[in-house]
Amino acid sequence: MKRVTFDGCAGWLHGARGNTGVVLCAPHGHEMMWAHRAFRHLADHLAQAGVPVLRFDYRGTGDAADLPGGIDPLAAALDDIAAATTLLRRTSGATRVVLCGLRLGASLAALAATRIDAAGVVMLAPVLDGRLYLRELRALHAGWRNSAIPELDVPPTPAGAQDVLSFRLPATTLAAIQSIRIDATLVLPRTLLLDAWPDPGSPLARLAGDLREAGIDIELDGFAEYPDMMRSAEFADVPAQACRRITGWIGADAANAAPAPVGPVPTPDALAPPALDGVAEHPVWIDNARLFGVLCTPAPRARDARPNTVVIFPNTGGNHHVGDGRLFVEVSRQLARHGFAALRLDVSSLGDAPGAAQRMDLQTIYAETPRRDLAAAVDAMRARGFRCVVLAGICSGAFLSLHAALANRGVNGLMLVNLVKFRWDAADNAAASDHLRPAHVYLAAACKWENWRRLMRGELGLRRLAAAMARRVRQRLRERRETAPAEVAEPSPQTVPAFASAAVREFERRGVRTLFLYGASDVGLHEAHLGLGKRLEALEGLRHVRLQTLPLLDHSLFLTESRDAFAAQLLAHLGQMPQAKAAPVAHKPPATQWRPASPRKSNHGMAAETRGERARASADASKPARGRAR
Repeated sequence: MKRVTFDGCAGWLHGARGNTGVVLCAPHGHEMMWAHRAFRHLADHLAQAGVPVLRFDYRGTGDAADLPGGIDPLAAALDDIAAATTLLRRTSGATRVVLCGLRLGASLAALAATRIDAAGVVMLAPVLDGRLYLRELRALHAGWRNSAIPELDVPPTPAGAQDVLSFRLPATTLAAIQSIRIDATLVLPRTLLLDAWPDPGSPLARLAGDLREAGIDIELDGFAEYPDMMRSAEFADVPAQACRRITGWIGADAANAAPAPVGPVPTPDALAPPALDGVAEHPVWIDNARLFGVLCTPAPRARDARPNTVVIFPNTGGNHHVGDGRLFVEVSRQLARHGFAALRLDVSSLGDAPGAAQRMDLQTIYAETPRRDLAAAVDAMRARGFRCVVLAGICSGAFLSLHAALANRGVNGLMLVNLVKFRWDAADNAAASDHLRPAHVYLAAACKWENWRRLMRGELGLRRLAAAMARRVRQRLRERRETAPAEVAEPSPQTVPAFASAAVREFERRGVRTLFLYGASDVGLHEAHLGLGKRLEALEGLRHVRLQTLPLLDHSLFLTESRDAFAAQLLAHLGQMPQAKAAPVAHKPPATQWRPASPRKSNHGMAAETRGERARASADASKPARGRAR
C-alpha cells in the first residue's frame, strides 16, 4: 500500500502485477466516512488476488486539495476519476481498468466508463435518481436533528444549501446531484450490479433488464451486507461476501494473469503533495510504521521559520483521520495558516494505518492499545523537533488524549471536547451501545411530532430502550456508591471521582494547559460532574485546568456552528499557552469567525462563555485560566 497524490487528489495504490486494475470511486459525504473501512479492505482483498487498485479522495474531499467554490463537484470528480485511471495504468502497467463505485461513486463510475475506456464497471447500490437521493438525505438529516439534538436552537441553513449530518452541500453540489439519472441510455461495458434491496421489481432490477435489452453484458446480484457496512464507522463491517463476488467477477484471467510490465517510476512532481494555499502536507508513518498520519505545516519560507507547536488530532470513534465533515483536514490547514503544525492521526487499528482492523467496536476504540499509540505519536512529534505538543480530541478522541497525556510527559496542552468517559472498564462494555442522553434531551425529543410518528410506525425500539435504561439505573446506583461521603464509603482510587481528581491535579502540577469543552446539554456533562463534582469542586484553585460549556456544540460536531466553535476555541487555547509559538506566515488569515448564541445558563448550572469573556481571555494570554467553569 503506497501513498500517492496526483492532480490535487490524494490516495493509496495497492500494488499487484495483474493486467487488470481497479479504480475505486468513493461515495459522497457521510457515506464516504462510513464506507472507508470497507473500501480499504476491498482494495487489500483485490490486491492479494493479483489486481492492482487505486483508491483516492476526490478534490474537495478527504485529504485532497480544496475545490474552489462555484465549480461543479461532480464534473470535477469525473476529471479526478480519469486522472486516477491514468495514474493506475502508468504506475501498475495494467492494460485493462475496471471502475468500482459505491452509491454516488457508482453513478460516477457509470458516467466515466466511456471516457476512460473502462473494461468493466462494478456498481454497488448505485444512486439512479439524484432527486430521490437528495430526498433521502434530507430525511436522514431531519431524523438526526429530531433524535440527537432536539433541544438545540440551530440557525437555519443558508439559502440554497442543504445539511446532511456533518456535511453542508452548497447549491452547486445540489444542482449536480439533482441532475443525475442512470438509465438504459448509458453506454456501459460489462457491468456487475449489486442491489442492496433485491426484488424482481426493484429499480436496479428494472435497470438491469433494460440494459440487457440494449445489448449490454449485465450481472445482477444481491448485496445483503449493505446495512451492516453503511452505518457509523465504529460499527461498520467489511462486506466479505461482496469482496469475494467482485474479485470473482473480475475473473480468473485477470486475477491470475501473467505479471504485467512494470510501469515507469512516477516523477517527483507526479507524487508531490496536492497544491495547497499556504500549507504543506506530508504522509508520516510512526512507531515502526504501525501508525499513519498526515502532518500539515505552514508552507516553508525559511530554515528558521519552522513552527515549534504541533496539535495532534486522534481518531474520533471509528472514523479515519480526516474527521467527520472533514473537520480535522480543515482545522489543521487553518492552524497551518496561523503558523502551527497539525497531525491527523490514525491509530494502529483504524483508517489507513498499515494494520487497520476489519472489524471495530467501542471496546477496541477505548482499549489500552490506541492510548499507547497516541502516546507514541507524541514521542514522534517531539523527535521531529516540536517543543510544544497539544492533543485535541472529540468524544473517544478526548478519552485517548486524556490517557496519553497522563502517560506521556511530553504533552503540553489538552483540549478535550465532549469527553464521555474518564475511565473504561468491564461495566462500560455492557453499556457500550446505550448512548443515553440527559433527561431533558428526551423531553425535547418527546415534543417532536415526527418522533411520535416514528414510534407509531414501529421505527423506535422500545424494548431495547427500556433495557438500556435499566442498565443505566444500575450504573447510577454504582456511581452513587462511588461518590458517597467518606464517612459512609471511603473512595477507592479506582472510582471515577478519585481518578478524575487525580488526573486534573497531575495536569495542574505539570502545567498542562487543559480545557474540558462541552455542549451545554451534552451527555458527557454527567461524567464531568461525576468525576469533578456537582459544582466542579475538583477544579477549585487550579490555574491550568478549566471546564467550559457552549450553547451550540453538538456531541459529534456535525453542525457547522459547532465545527467553527471548535476551531475558534482551539486557536484561543493555543493563544493562552506561553510555550506555543506560531511560525511566521506570509499572510495570516483572520481568526475564525464565530459568534456564540446569547449568554444563558445551561441546565447544569454553568454559563456559556460570552464573546466578551473570550476577548478578555485572549487579550491577556499570560494570565492563567481559572479552574471554575464560566
